[in-house]
Amino acid sequence: MISEDGFKIRRAAAADGPDIARIHVEAWRDSYAALMPAAYLARMDAKIEAERWTRNAGISRRTENTLVADAEGEVVGYAIVGPARGRTIAPSGEIYALYVDTDWREHGVGKALVEAAFELFRDRGLSHAVIWCLEGNFAARGFYQRLGGTLIREARLEEVAGMPLPVIGYHWDL
Repeated sequence: MISEDGFKIRRAAAADGPDIARIHVEAWRDSYAALMPAAYLARMDAKIEAERWTRNAGISRRTENTLVADAEGEVVGYAIVGPARGRTIAPSGEIYALYVDTDWREHGVGKALVEAAFELFRDRGLSHAVIWCLEGNFAARGFYQRLGGTLIREARLEEVAGMPLPVIGYHWDL
């Protein structure tokens, strides 16, 4: 089904690697500029990320667990999903990554990806969903709250780009 904004949600393919990598690098540089070292963000390379994606897509279930928003053959957002990590209400799914092309923000892409992830979780027999984000990522936090996510009171540290950073989570009953 194509949304009124001209995109559809589908499973990722190995050929989506360059678009996913471009969005990944762009989103990190935009969203984490005040949260991570500038030198680390500057070293990110979409070509290297695309090669990593293509290599992993061929040897793992990565494409099976990645949803993309496709606008006439161009990926404009993606979500990587799977079983929840750590202590959660079982059985839970987790959205490990959710990023949208800068030009496609505010067009419903993120919401559509989250809804598709929730549907995938329900199809897998899961009754809860979680997502974690950097504590200082207020744009993401507001987005998850607008989607009805309940703040998980227990923050934790995760290693991101080789350094421990505080992350907070949101939970949904499916």
